[in-house]
Amino acid sequence: MRRPCAWLESQLSSDLFGYDQLRKMYLTLLLDQFFIFLIGMLSTALVSSVGEAAMAAVSLVSTVNGLVSLVFSSLATGGAIVVSRAKGRGDAQELRRSIGEVTGLCAATALVLSAALYLLADRLIGALYASAEPLVVEYAVRYMRMMAISFIPFSVFNAIFNIFRSLGDTRSSLLLTVVINVSHLLLSLLFINGLGMGVEGSGLSYITARFIGMVLALVWLLIVHNEAAVRPAYFFHFSPRVSRDIFSLGMPLAVESVLLQGGMLLVNIYLSRLTTMEIAAHGRANSMLGLFSSPIGALSALTSTICGQCFGAGRHDLVRFYGKSLIRVGRLILLAAVVILYPMTPLLLMLYSVSAESAPILYLCLGIACVAMPLFMSDATISAMVLRVAGDGVFTGFSAVIALALGRCALGYLLTVPLGLGVPGIWIALAFEWAFRTVVQRLRMRGTAWIHREQE
Repeated sequence: MRRPCAWLESQLSSDLFGYDQLRKMYLTLLLDQFFIFLIGMLSTALVSSVGEAAMAAVSLVSTVNGLVSLVFSSLATGGAIVVSRAKGRGDAQELRRSIGEVTGLCAATALVLSAALYLLADRLIGALYASAEPLVVEYAVRYMRMMAISFIPFSVFNAIFNIFRSLGDTRSSLLLTVVINVSHLLLSLLFINGLGMGVEGSGLSYITARFIGMVLALVWLLIVHNEAAVRPAYFFHFSPRVSRDIFSLGMPLAVESVLLQGGMLLVNIYLSRLTTMEIAAHGRANSMLGLFSSPIGALSALTSTICGQCFGAGRHDLVRFYGKSLIRVGRLILLAAVVILYPMTPLLLMLYSVSAESAPILYLCLGIACVAMPLFMSDATISAMVLRVAGDGVFTGFSAVIALALGRCALGYLLTVPLGLGVPGIWIALAFEWAFRTVVQRLRMRGTAWIHREQE
């Protein structure tokens, strides 16, 4: 039997990338993802300390916020693929244009969506969660408006963050992550615990931290680490070809994200029928799931960089090779994450103000996820990224939407409300979604049509 390192080297080495290079990139990305979700958990714990109503409000608003933020995040992801392809081709001018256009398009999109979200916050919350408790609705409206403001600086930060990742400069992306998340945590401690500002304190910490992150990202890109020779003028220069590539790769993901988050709104509508304690337990479990799944998030980011550069270099054989290899590596990584982290759940729960009634729900939800993650999550996540890089985003979006419709929208409602399983019913449906996407997307990868989509 070969040593684990020897097996990994056989899975990750090629004439374009070496095992040691990818290992270092992944470890940096893993630290990046772990840091993001750890700070997210701590921030959720701070909000949780305010009370069940505040925690429930944040949980409900998170879906609406996700719907908006994922639109410009999708553009950033599509743009990052364009950037990685340009680097793979060695086209310096296209590289500069892509970096500038991704940043400018994300900022413009965020301005429009943030304004709409701020102005319509009370109507959206009232229409979507009419059955929620009045205090929860009040908190949700306040929180949504503050988050809408924070999206504007975050859109610029997120675009530059993804650009550094796509270039393989994981150290710069890690630095940006550390600064923005540490700022958010310290400001949350100040505003929520120190000044007792509650939900408003959480929103204000996001606004301030994201503004700090935006300023640092711009300084880092334009002055400190500007190997691509990007100038501010590129943020306002839009060429039809580069913009078309960004939208062709980003918009299918944006549409997919909007439809998925729209489906999650439906989930939250029937979830709002449950008690405040159950909604809060679901929010806490989701926060912890982010930590459990952070290793696969890092691997997905690595997949985008590797396969994007291979595609740009015209090495379609390596796109397929790395797609299959990274899926196998991801299964092992998720198995290790589950084995290590699930026994630590009692320690992790100490970060939250968990009631005796909600603790069993948390354990059960995470247990369901931990069984399904090593089996399906790597296949569902990595295969989707490989297909997107090759320009097959329409297919991945379609399969994801169908999975959500059959899973958390239909099966989740059936299990949660009529059959009375409550919150665990949603998590069973989530496991079904991962399994469905695994089957459909792996069948797609077995063919050849997806790898040549850009040539059609």
